[in-house]
Amino acid sequence: MGLSIERVEILLLIAAVVCMLARRLRLPYTVGLVIAGIGVSLLPLPLDVALTKHLIFTAFLPPLIFEAAFQMPWPGLKRDLPVTLTLATLGVLLAAAVVSVGAHTLLGWPWTPALLLGVLISATDPVSVIATFKAAGAHGRLSLLVEAESLFNDGTAAVLFAVALAAVTAGGATVTAGGILFSFLVTVAGGVLCGAVVGGATLLLAGRTEDHLVEITFTTIAAFGSFLLAEHFHLSGVLATLVAGLIVGNVGHLSISSRTTRSTLRRTRKPSGKKS
Repeated sequence: MGLSIERVEILLLIAAVVCMLARRLRLPYTVGLVIAGIGVSLLPLPLDVALTKHLIFTAFLPPLIFEAAFQMPWPGLKRDLPVTLTLATLGVLLAAAVVSVGAHTLLGWPWTPALLLGVLISATDPVSVIATFKAAGAHGRLSLLVEAESLFNDGTAAVLFAVALAAVTAGGATVTAGGILFSFLVTVAGGVLCGAVVGGATLLLAGRTEDHLVEITFTTIAAFGSFLLAEHFHLSGVLATLVAGLIVGNVGHLSISSRTTRSTLRRTRKPSGKKS
């Protein structure tokens, strides 16, 4: 069942009420949404929504990744980049291998679905942890490391799943380790390049106006445009959006001159109860 204005309004109302209750009960917002979603699914309400790949990947995923990358300071990320990349690459590969072997040996699954399962669920998603950090106003290296690793491992897992799926659906074609590695490198490098191009173009365009509404519009276009551009060429849209967000968020002060734009885009990261 598709979305309609009425369903969107009801869902937004439920989300707003859940947010208020979660703050009063000192629960992470995401946990409250999960509980509310389970409750709504048990009620006889006409709110069934088909969660399609198009809806999730083109509507929800790009702005979430872009916002998190935009808020991430490059100096701290650069300092912890070796640790972050190690956890997001070797850690994801190790988790995928453990899950795949476990599904094959313990559950008796064939290697093909076991491999896809391992790659699919190998990346951790510490949404509740990050939400708790935000609610408590926590900052510092631990918060940055957890969020950075979650972003990068999502990109790694997405690339690995695309490569594994391509290898599985290759049919009778011969799939070699060199071919898989080449596909992985092209997907990663192409996604990074798309993100850099879109991020750079956004800075050039936004730097020509002082209207903060226009600048915010450009950042919105960058979030979706980087993802869609990479996906159009069968590259990593997750990494493209991540790179675009990092560029606009950390280099934007050189071109985006409107103070209103900077404060508006960063407002969601301010700890509650603190004055700027």
